[in-house]
Amino acid sequence: MRTNLASAPSSPSPSRLLWATLLCALWVLASCTVGEKNGGEPGKDGLDGTPTGPVTVVLWHSYREAEQVALNQVVDQFNATHADIKLETLQIPHEAYADKITTAIPHDNGPDIFIFAHDRIGAWAEADIIESVSSWATTEHLRSYERSTVLALVYKKALYGLPLAFKSVVLFYNKDLVPTPPETDEDMIAIAKANTDIADRRYGLVYENTQLYFTAPFLHGFGGAVMNMDGDVQLDSPESAAGLQFCRDLLTKHQVVPADVNSNLVTTLFNSGKAAMVINGPWFRGEISDGVRWGVAPLPVVKSTGMALAPYLGSEAVLLSKRSPHKAQAYEVMQYLAGDESAKIRMTVGGQSVAYKAAWEEVEVAEDMRVFRKQLDHVVVMPNSARMNAVWGPTNQAIHKVVKDGEAPRKVVAEANARIEASLE
Repeated sequence: MRTNLASAPSSPSPSRLLWATLLCALWVLASCTVGEKNGGEPGKDGLDGTPTGPVTVVLWHSYREAEQVALNQVVDQFNATHADIKLETLQIPHEAYADKITTAIPHDNGPDIFIFAHDRIGAWAEADIIESVSSWATTEHLRSYERSTVLALVYKKALYGLPLAFKSVVLFYNKDLVPTPPETDEDMIAIAKANTDIADRRYGLVYENTQLYFTAPFLHGFGGAVMNMDGDVQLDSPESAAGLQFCRDLLTKHQVVPADVNSNLVTTLFNSGKAAMVINGPWFRGEISDGVRWGVAPLPVVKSTGMALAPYLGSEAVLLSKRSPHKAQAYEVMQYLAGDESAKIRMTVGGQSVAYKAAWEEVEVAEDMRVFRKQLDHVVVMPNSARMNAVWGPTNQAIHKVVKDGEAPRKVVAEANARIEASLE
């Protein structure tokens, strides 16, 4: 799903129709009584609404460093201002986090709420791991967030969770080598050529060029796609083939990217001044050495299509456990975590690109953070269907066949598309 807020189409786009459908559905569901469904009003524990002491709501997360510091401040502030709910947190190592959620919640050993990226929502909704929050959310409240971050949380016309932050890749550049970032793909190639010396292992552009996540902007910029939000495979198209051919040309025709790239090499080359431009996400900011003068810019426009290179959007959200015994109270906490005061702390202390729109007007933030928000004008929401799991392996292999092995892209995308569909039957 492409989100382009900069230019309104003459007829409703699929994303706008989905947004309208969601808001309509939420308006209907708002007439339902939340207390009847979940056993009590927020802040109350008994069925008759009688206070029985503070209700403990447990939150799991995998934040570290600055993000964890910010979250701890938010939690302390919540507990200081809410006598009827006590919020407790548990930090889970990232490597084990998803598996622990999947196994713990069905056995009533999990949290009431937890923070995770939106891409597993479909699988977790189908497995009864998470609860829809459609009956609580109001249209007015949802309009407080960047629209694409909410759309990412919609699965089968139901809303799962509230958005906290968003992530996508952008263009990082060395200001000493690139005074002005490129606006088009042709500009990018010209700048990259001027900063490439293969013998000296200097490159104009560096990105993980055989991985779908980093190659997706080129697919989308040429009008291609891998899968839509309904889980339909769409890789087999001339547009997708053209995107992969462009990536191949960067390596062989223009010779501005290294042949073998991993995340460590991206960081090493940029920090040593041997990469003029890098395609990477917000986490890359913490990997840049202090002496490097760097900037960020939105990804450029493909001149031949008039479309911007559009990366995948990830929406990080707070999700509600299907097995929580205190869902109304848990949703009250969710609103706080995704709300104004929390957003300002998470933005200033944790360095997050927050989904809550008003925080961007209320807080002074570095220009690089505002670029990540500007990139929202040209993103593709990563599908949250469980079917997306079948895409990564075959598509990464297809990218490698075209970019590294030089196989015909049209044939490769057709074969990969068929392989993905076969695995989903």
